[in-house]
Amino acid sequence: MLWDDMHKNDMVWPTVSEVYEYRKHVYDAVVDVIMNHPILDDNDGKGVVVNQEHPMWALFMGFEHERIHLETSSVLFRETPIELVQRPGSWPGLHPSVYDSTSKRSQPMEGEDYPTNEMISVEGKSVELGKPLDFPSYGWDNEYGQRTVSVPDFQASKHMITNGEFWQFVAEGGYRNNDYWCEDGWAWRSHRNMKSPFFWKPTGPQGSHEYGLRTIFEEIPMRWDWPVDVTY
Repeated sequence: MLWDDMHKNDMVWPTVSEVYEYRKHVYDAVVDVIMNHPILDDNDGKGVVVNQEHPMWALFMGFEHERIHLETSSVLFRETPIELVQRPGSWPGLHPSVYDSTSKRSQPMEGEDYPTNEMISVEGKSVELGKPLDFPSYGWDNEYGQRTVSVPDFQASKHMITNGEFWQFVAEGGYRNNDYWCEDGWAWRSHRNMKSPFFWKPTGPQGSHEYGLRTIFEEIPMRWDWPVDVTY
């Protein structure tokens, strides 16, 4: 099942008030453990080492898991109709450079609206993967162990792909040609009838490929030199 599978709508979800109540209950319980559980005492100034053998390893798993959901939630917020979201009062606004774009062109030009992105050759070699069990940070189970992988020569772009570069892909029919998609990706694109990245908002006539950019809480003029965000 995909994370945005429509079958989830068949589930019975708790009310918002029930979610708030449960969240507060869990938060209070976790804070109490951190502040008062003797297993986390300072050990006469020597500190506490929380490793995989320590009962409180689960706390760090929870911290890392929460970060994952913060990232996922940021995507869901951006997919929510803009009239249903608002910036929290304590959050900073967008950086002023958002509105400093020197180009108002709806069809970007390489080298002017976004940088030329050359391909760099990388020589292949053997790469060691994995980390030891005593590594001084949290890790998921698939990060441990040891594996040697032989990587052949390859090329990689010098910079992350920009909105301007990806616009070329969109304008030249990349969202209409399944040759450029994996099977699951094409099924997702077809299911949602996507013609461009979800966070690109059409600002001109159909087929003109004129777009603005949806951030979490607002829509802004497209920044062609920013890295592109795609949902698949």
